[in-house]
Amino acid sequence: MPSESSERLCDSQRYPKGKRDPKPKSTSNLLLHFPLSGRHCNGDYYPIYLSQSTAKARQPTPVHQQPAANMAKKKSGNRKKKSSAARRNNNKSPVVDPSTTVCKFYAEGRCKNGDECKFLHTTDAKGAATAPAATTTVPEVAALPAGLASSMSLFTPAQQQLATKLCTLPGTTNQRHLFETWSSSSDSKNDDKKKALMSKLELVDQSYPDGGLLGYLSNAVTLLEKSRRGENPLEGWIPSVPKGEAFEVGTDAFLKSEELGLKEVGKCGFILVAGGLGERLGYGDIKIGLPTELATGTTYIQFYIETILAFQSRYAEPGKKLPLCIMTSGDTNAKTVALLSANNYFGMDKDQITIVQQGQGVPALYDNDAHIALDAEDPYDIQMKPHGHGDIHALLHSNGVAKAWQAQGMKWTVFFQDTNGLAFHTLALSLGVSSKMGLIMNSITCPRKAKQAIGAITKLTKGDQQKTMNVEYNQLDPLLRATVSPEGDVNDASGFSPYPGNINQLVFNLDSYVSILERTKGVMPAFVNPKYADAEKTIFKKPTRLECMMQDFPTVLQGAETEKVGFTSLASELCFSPVKNATPDGVALQSKGTHPGVAASGEADQSGAVARILRSIGCQVEEGSKVTFNGIEVTSGPDCVLKPSFAACATEFKKKFPNPAAVKISGRSSLVLSGQGLTIESLDLDGAVVIESEDGASGVIRNLTVKNKGWVKEPKTSSDVEVIRMRGYDMRRLETEKIVFKKDGSIDGNYSMEMTPKESTPAVPKELAPVAPKEAVTVAPKETVVLEKPIVSKSVPALPADLTKSAPEEKGDDQFCNGCTIM
Repeated sequence: MPSESSERLCDSQRYPKGKRDPKPKSTSNLLLHFPLSGRHCNGDYYPIYLSQSTAKARQPTPVHQQPAANMAKKKSGNRKKKSSAARRNNNKSPVVDPSTTVCKFYAEGRCKNGDECKFLHTTDAKGAATAPAATTTVPEVAALPAGLASSMSLFTPAQQQLATKLCTLPGTTNQRHLFETWSSSSDSKNDDKKKALMSKLELVDQSYPDGGLLGYLSNAVTLLEKSRRGENPLEGWIPSVPKGEAFEVGTDAFLKSEELGLKEVGKCGFILVAGGLGERLGYGDIKIGLPTELATGTTYIQFYIETILAFQSRYAEPGKKLPLCIMTSGDTNAKTVALLSANNYFGMDKDQITIVQQGQGVPALYDNDAHIALDAEDPYDIQMKPHGHGDIHALLHSNGVAKAWQAQGMKWTVFFQDTNGLAFHTLALSLGVSSKMGLIMNSITCPRKAKQAIGAITKLTKGDQQKTMNVEYNQLDPLLRATVSPEGDVNDASGFSPYPGNINQLVFNLDSYVSILERTKGVMPAFVNPKYADAEKTIFKKPTRLECMMQDFPTVLQGAETEKVGFTSLASELCFSPVKNATPDGVALQSKGTHPGVAASGEADQSGAVARILRSIGCQVEEGSKVTFNGIEVTSGPDCVLKPSFAACATEFKKKFPNPAAVKISGRSSLVLSGQGLTIESLDLDGAVVIESEDGASGVIRNLTVKNKGWVKEPKTSSDVEVIRMRGYDMRRLETEKIVFKKDGSIDGNYSMEMTPKESTPAVPKELAPVAPKEAVTVAPKETVVLEKPIVSKSVPALPADLTKSAPEEKGDDQFCNGCTIM
């Protein structure tokens, strides 16, 4: 065994001293590299003792990723051949003093020699012996737990191999505890549970993109050790303001960038990250099935699809379909498919939609040695936690989605979240910025106050390295203080921090994105965030897990790629209002000055954003009073719902309202507009009006005055309908004027004028010929048409049989995306 002078401690990527022992032919009678801490090399075992003096001066470092077998390969042509005498001397085992050498196996609680062991029995690096010792015999590798060994016949060969590997992981990181309480094979009542656990472990092994289950555990040991030591991942990086553009809606700069982006909208593929249920919100179904507002009852998924179809009809090449990929989870996949099928995919062709399912999560870990946490109520099951939305990149690669879109002629990929009704207000704007600046990745952001609790897009530089990425707010301020500014994160002349707030909406250049996926397989760097219960950071308050985030994509960029990352910034009132919190949590947040993120605020913000855009182009739109529902304060109105078929961005708003000064909307009003052929020239609204233009029809609203009782939000402290209960109000329709321009040229409703010929009115009119004004048409309250209340689905239809087919060769009408598997 080596002496201290030639001691070899596995400490990062190499053995720093002495000669390597030849690779052993068996794993018996071997010692591990880290005798005091139980840490170990990730590769093969080598016999090593660590003297107390060395252990005191040299603490173990995290496990490395390079197998020891690879390290032991000789480099040909660089070494002189040693003489036979030198080789003989080198093979002699140095003398070790047992009185100053720690017994490796006692430190791990596995020494079987007891009082007869001649080496020190201590876990104290300073060397205080707790028992005399006498021999260096090393125990054999332990057998498998009895319950597992007797149950091996239940499993497939691959599962048997996985179970064996888990039980024989080196040192304290083995997972024997998973099987030590198992009953023997003679007791068959738990056989199904045993098989279910092995199937779950095997599924994790197959789905985790970075080395399977063993890779997950190895990464976890490394990251947990770094967390325990308090390592700062940003150490040595210098922050600075990233490149990008900030806009105010309606300005010339805004409209020019949006106009440029509209030339690119017809070349986009869309990624909806939708893995969540609505339980946290008090909703028992999938979140994308929630209504964005009560005026029309349009769900989030319907709104997103209608917006994509609107852009497709106006900006894509004839016959080109804009694809949509939805990332689901095990909890949401079947319900997502059922919702789409029951609603005929909300007007989209089935082959436009691809569904990729995220794995069942990753095992929860209960200590720094990455031991998998068993279910507290079932010893035959383990705790699982979500791995994070960063998995979307690996799924797009492994399912060939991004590459298929590239082959279809798509140029951009747009990522957006499941319950942000303002997501598409920035689409054309950000595409204009990406096109103009040549960006690979463009993060949609909003202005943030200094030290505001939202991640910030930041440029980081270390030597000749750089990356522009999201930095969490609690990391940014101390980093700035330690490097470039003793004041830390402060507001500039604009009243906001120069580091814009990240909202997790991304735009990628597809060619570059596919190339990077080919290189990285879409694997994002993992991180861990355990909550410790003790000062020594050895006990967790609750099990933790590794996570990854889709916005960390810049960390895998190389060379010149790192210079092509930027941002597009717009006021949060126009681009970011997620619905993610239950009402009581929203009340607490709002009381602290933070956006509540609840259903009521999401609906109010969606109408509020439309009102802001209308004001920016010159319309006269009043703001309603402040009201409170279930403790959440929102603006009462006006309720402005402009369907994507009517207008989907500010540039289109300008064309649809050619004389904006002649449009007046009171703060208590409700306005619903839909249809590609509809134009509003002049309107005075104080009440509720719904105006539609059927497909193929066109019409102009001119000199229309509507004054009626309108719609009111009626407080509802309790309701059997979840979407009403979570808002705290229902929409009560007192009086409504409804006008419909029909394809045959007729008009339904209390309005009449000569129809504009279809061929003379483009889908998005660039100019409208002057028309002699007519007398104002005033709609009396008695002539009303009541819009039916939105249909709220209380249950999701059963999964259709035709959507359960998953074989790639079964292409055609019964498959999404011509045969993409619904995982």
